[in-house]
Amino acid sequence: MKRLMAALLSLVLILTAQSNLVQANGNDTRVDYEQHYTRIGEDYHILDDNVLLSKKDGTVWTWYIYGHPLSSSDPFYQAKKMQIPGLQNVKEMTVKRKSARGNYIVNYVALKQDGTVWYWDADPVTTLETSSASVPRQVKDLKNVTSLVAHYTGAYKVLFVLKSDGSVWSLGSDIGTTKGGSPTTVRTKLLDDVVSIKMANGIVFAVKKDGTVWRGKANSYLPNNRSKNTSPEQMNGFADIVKIEPGISTSYAYMKDGTVLSWSTADTNKYPLYLHAAKDARTMIQLDSIRDRNIDEAYALREDDQLWSVDNNKVFPELTDIASIHHSDFSPPKRYYYVVKKDQTLWAWADSIALPKLVVFTGETATSNRPVKTDKPTAERPRTAEKPTGNHAGTTAQPVIRTTPEMSLYPYITMLQPGDKQFIAVNNLLPGTKMTYTIDDLSIGTLSNVNGTQVVKANKPGQTIVRATASRAGSPDVTAYFILYVVDNNMLSETYYTAVQAVPVADRQRPFIVEGLTQAGELVITAASSEKPELVDGQLIITPELIDRVADNARKAKTAVKQTLSENNIALARELVVNGEVLSLPEQKGFTVKLYKDSFANRKDIDYLTVHAGDAKLTFNLTTVNRLFQSLPVIVIRLVENNNGGYQVQFLDEQGQELSNVSSNIRLILPANQADATNNSVFYSNGKSTQPIGGKFNPYNNGMEAEINRSGTYFVDDNTKTFPDVDNRDPELQQAVQFLGSKGIVTGKEDGNFEPDAPLTRAEFTAMLVRAFYALDETATESFSDVNPPQWHVPFIASSEKKDIVKGYPDGTFRPDHTISREEMAAIGARSLHEKKNYYYPSNTGDYLSQFTDQHTISDWAKPTMALAVKQRLIDVPADKQIRAGEAVTRGEAARMLYRLYLQL
Repeated sequence: MKRLMAALLSLVLILTAQSNLVQANGNDTRVDYEQHYTRIGEDYHILDDNVLLSKKDGTVWTWYIYGHPLSSSDPFYQAKKMQIPGLQNVKEMTVKRKSARGNYIVNYVALKQDGTVWYWDADPVTTLETSSASVPRQVKDLKNVTSLVAHYTGAYKVLFVLKSDGSVWSLGSDIGTTKGGSPTTVRTKLLDDVVSIKMANGIVFAVKKDGTVWRGKANSYLPNNRSKNTSPEQMNGFADIVKIEPGISTSYAYMKDGTVLSWSTADTNKYPLYLHAAKDARTMIQLDSIRDRNIDEAYALREDDQLWSVDNNKVFPELTDIASIHHSDFSPPKRYYYVVKKDQTLWAWADSIALPKLVVFTGETATSNRPVKTDKPTAERPRTAEKPTGNHAGTTAQPVIRTTPEMSLYPYITMLQPGDKQFIAVNNLLPGTKMTYTIDDLSIGTLSNVNGTQVVKANKPGQTIVRATASRAGSPDVTAYFILYVVDNNMLSETYYTAVQAVPVADRQRPFIVEGLTQAGELVITAASSEKPELVDGQLIITPELIDRVADNARKAKTAVKQTLSENNIALARELVVNGEVLSLPEQKGFTVKLYKDSFANRKDIDYLTVHAGDAKLTFNLTTVNRLFQSLPVIVIRLVENNNGGYQVQFLDEQGQELSNVSSNIRLILPANQADATNNSVFYSNGKSTQPIGGKFNPYNNGMEAEINRSGTYFVDDNTKTFPDVDNRDPELQQAVQFLGSKGIVTGKEDGNFEPDAPLTRAEFTAMLVRAFYALDETATESFSDVNPPQWHVPFIASSEKKDIVKGYPDGTFRPDHTISREEMAAIGARSLHEKKNYYYPSNTGDYLSQFTDQHTISDWAKPTMALAVKQRLIDVPADKQIRAGEAVTRGEAARMLYRLYLQL
């Protein structure tokens, strides 16, 4: 699309030049023209607020985009420029307009190079364009000004000026007009030793020589508010600041060492957040208004003249060689960015529906003499021959290949009591990535390495930041962080409220932050619901009264968490999961847990119950209790730790008779470290055979979790699996196949290869899912006419039918050797997120599916599930933007999707 737009623009420029706009004689390269002027930076200095300063004569111009409504299909933006009369040699200028995109100027204040300040205010119902009096006036007795900002409200305005001696003054006055006398100003000295001032959203900010930051509300210094004048206040958490860039909603500050801080502009007492992924940025931009799923909200301009996302370290597409970035603010709160590239062209984010586009100036009001360039128009780029993508059946939707050391760091927010420890989990790392960890305040928390895994220990109450930096040869380093709060247990809920409020407004809808806050909220609910009952004859007895107390406390905490998120405009992507908790004495080695069916039945106020059994835990899903108990009124579980670190699990009925298995899975969490979570697996042994059953390291539970339903011994051990034919594939696919192979979820072929490009059969995918969901039931029977022993897939298809994982066909067949389509694969993955993690199906499916140029290939029934799969990145938007929903997927595609799903469950 970008190449098409560039070609269209080139065609427009060429055709226009061939008509009647360019007139040249012989070898004379000087021309007069009226339209299609792209290299604006050759003749003008670009200032903020859509102001241009002529390099030739110092005249001042304003520019604006016209031709509304704008469309994402526009190949470029058309703009006009208009001279501002009576001004020359301007250094800074602030402009107030009636329209966010128009030329209707009603006020401006200009700082000239000589340090004098000039202003112009419109008469009522007029603008600079229509006014008969357009000559600015000088602010009397004001000299030696080095910087200024201005704020307008109603009939009043206030200027803030920085003078050469470092003092900052406010000048509040009535709005002066061209017909009336000069307004009387009220001047107040506010600060000394200031090096820079900025303004956003009605708040003036000042940076002092000592690196501190000060703020004040502009309205406090208006002449009608003189009685409310207050001195600017120093902001908390800022030191060694050399520059600030305040924005409408989110502001940035830059430290001497290159660290970038972020804070919500309107917050008065909140500490800033450290954006370590933005370190050494030249400037930051916040693209809140762009509604494109492939574009993130915050980018850092780095020394390579490109914009890098602070979320995933990806480069902003097709915008390179950036010389400078500028902005224009408008009220109601909007900020428009534009960049000047090194080729002197101007590119703008002029509307919320589109990416940056070339600005082509037309309809100039003054004749300009410039040499004609003999090179091609700026937007024209050489086109390379593209290989056909292929639309035949079975075409693989090419993934976006990830080669940078992207990672997911959990937990996003950690709240610990003094003395507690928390493992740091890093998921989604690529092979060959080296991790380093640091903590800001060693008095609050310390880091240690336990069997290859980083552990943070809480020392004393306070707040600090833990950072993890991923380094990989050939890629820039990526740094992620989480906030560590050390608090007493009775302060947990209040701390969560504080933590949520501290998230910058611009970050509050970022998926990984929303999920991090969701998980932290669930921890608050679990902590509030914890009960520690007395043992009865050495048993933990789960009675209805105990569950009532757990559920009541959990319900209150859930209400408080949801209210906190709602008050801070954080929209959940899924429903909060309520996990009640029953504690036990940690020094015991053997535990007996007695469960009464009546305690669990028909409960809607709690989703899970976790019972601590020493260092191990058992988690029960209350939605499946009827299947768990069936006709049994009581189930007894004995869990004993062996000397070799394994755990013997025994299921019994009320009379003490052993049950070989139960009818529904129970989650077992074994103590483990993350030293090799990729290659480790939980193993099951019945005394005769041993097999891996999968398992995933959960940092919140400090252990390896797997779902079980059989009596036997369970332990964690290495189960490294390698497949030679994926060694040369992209790193994520290597990681996915190795991870799933070690868990026993995927298997290779007879020759030891994985065959990632081979079509995936329904039988193979069903076996993967049954293993991943711990759904293998050796007692299950199938009813499909084409599935019969001794075929290898019979137990997997039978288990799938029993657990309703993959469905058969109306004619009674399963068709195990048929392939599975891309939309079927995505539907199964999305349905798992919905059912197992309470994710909502997006109501705005078009926002996600419109990214595919062939979205018409997606069946109506599959649109909600496909939208959720895209939203949660189970599948990528392919490079060619075609999903080919009905075509067969490969074994590699399925492994990649299942790996991403597994990490989210």
